[in-house]
Amino acid sequence: MSDPPFRILHSSRPFRGELVTVRTDRVADVDGRTASREVAEHPGAVAALVVDEDGRVLLVDQWRHAVGGRLLEVAAGKYDVGGEPVEQTLRRELAEELGVEGGTLTWLASFYTTPGWSDEVLDLYLAEGMRPLGGGAAELHWEEAGLEVVRVPYEEALALATSTQPGDAKTLVASASTGSSGPGCGPRTPRDARRPTPPLGGPTPAPPTDRLGPSARRRVGPACGNPRRGWKGRAAWTLASRAS
Repeated sequence: MSDPPFRILHSSRPFRGELVTVRTDRVADVDGRTASREVAEHPGAVAALVVDEDGRVLLVDQWRHAVGGRLLEVAAGKYDVGGEPVEQTLRRELAEELGVEGGTLTWLASFYTTPGWSDEVLDLYLAEGMRPLGGGAAELHWEEAGLEVVRVPYEEALALATSTQPGDAKTLVASASTGSSGPGCGPRTPRDARRPTPPLGGPTPAPPTDRLGPSARRRVGPACGNPRRGWKGRAAWTLASRAS
């Protein structure tokens, strides 16, 4: 990564909320011109495109206060427990939101959700062969009481996720990522997306201890598939067919 085109003169954090901290930076370029930048510091999140034992995709239909409406999404949750491993965070969210457990996890991608104003990184996985939670699903928090689980075949899930505009970014990325490499793509490992040291004292909330680290690399493997065969491959094939 190249050096930034400006230097930070001073910073402040005028707002610290339960989820995000807002940082303001006063910056200057080599010619002395100055400007302000506002950054939302976020602990990061993990999400998964979930497939059950019957090959159905499990999505969540829920109200999103920020956009004033309901969105159809892959299951996701933020890193809000310090030091919790990424797999534990993800499995906890899948149990809470979808009422499923078991299966295998395959890393798909890690990406900045909105790099223009936030440092949030989302780690995206494929969760296959998930089965109903033993003892039944846990009771949802009252703020998630209206959450509905949608179980549909993959083609229908893709159509639903892309039919409403604007759609949910992580769900669109998940739809485009599955099976896109074709056969023989070889192993894939998460990039080290840890953030640079913030300019102020007082660190940004630390990510889970093994996030994108060696244990995560051992745990996940390739997300490959033949674009003409198998449900994973149909994602890229369907998208390519629609684009042509």
